[in-house]
Amino acid sequence: MSRLAPAAALLRRRLLSWYARSARLLPWRRDADPFRVWVAETMLQQTTIAAVLPRYEDFLRRFPDICSLARAREPEVLRAWAGLGYYARARNLLAAARRIAARPGRDCPRDLDSWLALPGVGRYTAAAVSSIAFGQPHAVLDGNVTRVMCRLFAIRSNARQPATQRRLTAMAQELLDPRHPGDWNQAVMELGEVVCTPQTPRCEVCPIGGLCAAKKGGLQKRLPILGPKTEPKDMSLTCLWIERGSRVLLWERGRDELILKGHWGLPEMGRFPARVGPRLTTIRHAITRYRIALSLRRASLIGPRPPQARWVEHARLKDFLVSSLWLKLIRD
Repeated sequence: MSRLAPAAALLRRRLLSWYARSARLLPWRRDADPFRVWVAETMLQQTTIAAVLPRYEDFLRRFPDICSLARAREPEVLRAWAGLGYYARARNLLAAARRIAARPGRDCPRDLDSWLALPGVGRYTAAAVSSIAFGQPHAVLDGNVTRVMCRLFAIRSNARQPATQRRLTAMAQELLDPRHPGDWNQAVMELGEVVCTPQTPRCEVCPIGGLCAAKKGGLQKRLPILGPKTEPKDMSLTCLWIERGSRVLLWERGRDELILKGHWGLPEMGRFPARVGPRLTTIRHAITRYRIALSLRRASLIGPRPPQARWVEHARLKDFLVSSLWLKLIRD
């Protein structure tokens, strides 16, 4: 018998009872439609619930099902995704929707392996959607679950190390309630989000606090052990504001760029011949692993418009400049 087995039944009963009473009424919990669950879980990767909430319903109004998303053009999807960052998620969502729409029946896959075969779908998303939408017995392991598990069992190894991740995955799978896998996964994530929080865990209201090894040992604020964070890299950019009448010149960034791959943006200095004038503003912004200092200078184009560029009316700039970097820049 596993060392987790004696506590598993009690943990499940207490946590599921708490979740039934206390779960927040989030829009993606209204039903277990696989498309809605998939969109939500994709948006929630590396993004807070507070940031996702105002955009989730808008996205689904624009793309209410697999087929409407599969028919969309990439710029449309990126505009609907604007403000959530990590735009590769939106591109992968579109690519996966197109692949699903080409299947017989155009239905979302039910099993873990079929989800894992789709672009941009990792183990967490596959487990979340297959368990919540289809009742498949697959445990999730995200940051919240990692924190709960490390405290619950006083795991003192670095939680970011692959060996620890494998150990935590196996433990989460063993604790999973096979009768209610979707509710169980959401309950553990909810506990980590609202009770077993990173800095100030609310142990006094935790439904499983009496079974928590970290609480017993006074280790709550010392676990999990995550090791040093990777420091973001500094990046300096100079971009150009080139106007012609009521239009502004935009530049389509290549797929090999370090940031904002394939996005429309303001052209960087040196990409084509231009007469560069005075500085208009400087902003600082963080994207993924980079701290960016971006200067904007007025300029005029020398020669014909480059093929990677296009003139866009002022009134339509926000249709193209979807990243918060550009929106901050043109707002300032």
